[in-house]
Amino acid sequence: MEIQFNSQQQLQAAKISNDTVMGGISSSEINRDKRQDKPVFSGNVSLANNGGFASMEYRLLAIIPRANAVKLTVIGDGKRYQLRFKTPKLSFGEAYVAHFNTIAGQRTEHRFTAGDFNSQFRGRNVNAPELLFEDIDRVGLLIADKQQGDFSLMLDTMTFTD
Repeated sequence: MEIQFNSQQQLQAAKISNDTVMGGISSSEINRDKRQDKPVFSGNVSLANNGGFASMEYRLLAIIPRANAVKLTVIGDGKRYQLRFKTPKLSFGEAYVAHFNTIAGQRTEHRFTAGDFNSQFRGRNVNAPELLFEDIDRVGLLIADKQQGDFSLMLDTMTFTD
């Protein structure tokens, strides 16, 4: 099953959550690249006031079928990001997290299995039920890891496969 990040039938409008919830001053937004008709998650990460992250999250409207892997396709900026999945089995704030690196200006594909994800809360590993892709109801992206400055990540597709 392929999810198009520009699909309003598959995804609810994304919500932004930055370090401002804890006193930081990072900023981010999601805009549409008109030429490619794709959403772009962009902004500025600041380390001021103990900040240092920007994130966004979509609620899935589509049901994910049983799958063994997921492929994420993006056009990046050379920075490292987190792909974050949430399920109803998690407590508030926890997520299944996998990291990926981008190449500035290039479309890249990143393939993950459930074993590539760690359950985390605020950057620390936590115990959680096993990740099953068919349980996913929210998909997010986060930039952190002291990567100060501007960032931009164009979102293309996410494909769940056997």
